[in-house]
Amino acid sequence: MVCEHMVLQAIRERLTGFIAIFILSLLIIPFAFVGVSSYFTSNSLNNIALVNDQPISLNDFNQSFSRYRLRMQRMLGNSFDPVAYDQPIIRREHLDGMIDQELVRQVSVESGLSVADDRLAEAIRDVTSFQVDGVFNAEVYQASLQANALTPQDYENQIRSSMILNQYPQTIAGSSIVTNRELDEYVRLQEQKRTFIALLVPVEEIPLPPEDEDPAADPEADAALETEDDDSAADGEQIEVAEPLVSDEDLLAHYDDHQGDFLIPERVIIEYIELDAASIEGIVEPDEDALRGRFDEQKARFITPEARLTSHILINADPTAGEDEIEAARVQAQGLSDQAREGADFAELAIEFSQDEGSAALGGDLDWVEPTIMVQAFETALYELTMDQPISEPVQTGFGWHVIQLREIRPAEGMSFEEAREIIEAEYREEAEERRFIEQADRMVDLIYEDPTTLEAAADELALEIQVAGPFGRAGGDGVATNQSVVRAAWSDLVFLQGSVSDPIDLDTNHMVMLRVREHLPESVPPLEEIRDLVTTSVLTQRANESARDRAEALLVRVEAGETLSDLAASESLELLENEAAPRTGGGLRRDLQTELFAMQSPAEGAVINEIIGLDDGYAVLQLSAVEDGKLEEGEVLREQNFRLRIANSIANQEALAFIRMLRSQSNIEVFEEKL
Repeated sequence: MVCEHMVLQAIRERLTGFIAIFILSLLIIPFAFVGVSSYFTSNSLNNIALVNDQPISLNDFNQSFSRYRLRMQRMLGNSFDPVAYDQPIIRREHLDGMIDQELVRQVSVESGLSVADDRLAEAIRDVTSFQVDGVFNAEVYQASLQANALTPQDYENQIRSSMILNQYPQTIAGSSIVTNRELDEYVRLQEQKRTFIALLVPVEEIPLPPEDEDPAADPEADAALETEDDDSAADGEQIEVAEPLVSDEDLLAHYDDHQGDFLIPERVIIEYIELDAASIEGIVEPDEDALRGRFDEQKARFITPEARLTSHILINADPTAGEDEIEAARVQAQGLSDQAREGADFAELAIEFSQDEGSAALGGDLDWVEPTIMVQAFETALYELTMDQPISEPVQTGFGWHVIQLREIRPAEGMSFEEAREIIEAEYREEAEERRFIEQADRMVDLIYEDPTTLEAAADELALEIQVAGPFGRAGGDGVATNQSVVRAAWSDLVFLQGSVSDPIDLDTNHMVMLRVREHLPESVPPLEEIRDLVTTSVLTQRANESARDRAEALLVRVEAGETLSDLAASESLELLENEAAPRTGGGLRRDLQTELFAMQSPAEGAVINEIIGLDDGYAVLQLSAVEDGKLEEGEVLREQNFRLRIANSIANQEALAFIRMLRSQSNIEVFEEKL
């Protein structure tokens, strides 16, 4: 929205970093409202919260939350998950932001904060969306407000309100003071570098459980195996049976101890009927007369009308002026027409005498003119001219008197009915199929609404198959359940809780489904036998991790006994990483290693610290030998300013949050959770 753009621009100009994010979280809420009056009026029976007896209505919350989700969808694009952004916790967080904004509004009003009219006007003039070539443009301003259904008064009230709300956060941000000690400590830690050697101990690849094979899949092989077994038994040979990767006792114990690891979230199985215009039986035969009628109605699409290359000379004459003035203009135009007919250069006459600022300098050139472009009197006179008589008598319009010159004629051209028939027929069929689809869709909806607990009546009458999809969870699944609109409908109160058939869901143009939940599968842990391979893999993974940990601990013992990490890397065929100046961020280091490295205590002068750390893919024996604290060199003014700004923003953010916490502690806030 326009108002959001202005305030966001103001924030970018004044603040950066953490405080900007905080202020944005406060200020973004009011922009969802049509006007500031919504802060003060509300239906007391339809409130979602009361803040010191001031209501936040359910309607205001829903509008704000819907626009928040729309902003997130635009920001995230294809990665936007509509289910994740409609969870109760997200809605409550959004409401908390609205409550914080209301608290700031109330304290601003109590403090008597205001914005002067000249400052408000300056802020509006500075909005780039209202500018043309860097200058405020009133027409653009009015058009932008109309496009957003705002009156100037509504918009000015919104901006004035948001500027008042901005004063407290700006004051907090401006009051943040960074001491030299804070600066030195920040630089010391942020710019710190560490010298280390790391011996990487990876988790070994685990053996996968054998895939179950269907004995009936290859009868010949099965028969051969049985014959071989019989022969072996006859010879007295013992048949070796492969040992299982994990014993039954260990599987059961792991399964019992790690139930949460194998938990399957609740799921639904849906049934649905699908209506698609492309699959509706029957061919639409075009009516020849109807096709010809469409061609006649739409000739302008297929035929380019005659165009005329035109110039003119305009002598201004206000229609409301006196007769003498109008007649004087006509006489002047008549004289120019006579000169042109007698052979004078029309373009030179136009340059010298024409009062049309747009075309005079071009010799009166109006380029190619087609029917309906000019006012009727001008057009009639133009199309009466011929190449033998190309100069008109003076022609009067609301602008004055025109002398028209016809310079060239471009004949009409285009497609005949036969040439355009294929296009018209395709459009005719498409529209007819769409009408049939709409009729079928209307009938399907009517049948469903007669009994919203079943799909059978609609399926029987329209000869549609009741299809099944699932099970799938709240994030969706396969087939039709990849469509987020389908997923949202399946988990909606109407369908999931009330057991009704959903409203129509558009999958594409002229393609829709209606669905109901056939079965709800609660959150559960499958029986061990159903997930035996999964549990086996989990056991083997745990064992591999424990083995890697044990190996790392054994290597640490050897290091403490005097062996070097370099020698161990060579003898154990392990990867060794070394760095004499590893930075806290960046530097090309593994992120997991870098995090653990800078979490270690600094070693004493001349000493080293040996420690085992966990990595994403195993462990490491990490040896930290030196820590070099960061510091600012003399003359590094820009770096110092940058560091001070970071610290100030961080402090301001903390103080702003503390300010909100103080307001909350001093306020009476009531939230009607059931309405979330």
